[in-house]
Amino acid sequence: MPVRVTWYEPDQIILYKLSDPLTLSDLEAGAVEVWALAAGVSGIVDMIFDYRAVTEFPRGMLPLMRDGSFTLPTLERVALVGNEPLVEMMFATITQSTYRPDPTVHTSVEEAADFLRRMAREDSTRE
Repeated sequence: MPVRVTWYEPDQIILYKLSDPLTLSDLEAGAVEVWALAAGVSGIVDMIFDYRAVTEFPRGMLPLMRDGSFTLPTLERVALVGNEPLVEMMFATITQSTYRPDPTVHTSVEEAADFLRRMAREDSTRE
């Protein structure tokens, strides 16, 4: 399954993990899963977007991600795990248009989760 959406930390951090071969349909299904997970949470959630296992991204990914997963009103921060300038630029564009903090880039899921936890502790609007 090229898109896997799970709780990394229940009710706080969503792990959105991609792998090859990735299609737009897979990303659409992932957006539905993100909304379903977050539906049971009243507070703000963060997301880790792990794309290290993807070698080729489908055309049309930017509008799909912007209009799907990232329209979630309770989504705050996105931490990227991978090394692809195009993905970084795409997420920077999405966060600017949705008035969210710029995405951060990390080398591992654990590093990204540590960063998101730290930022949540420092954010005075969180419980």
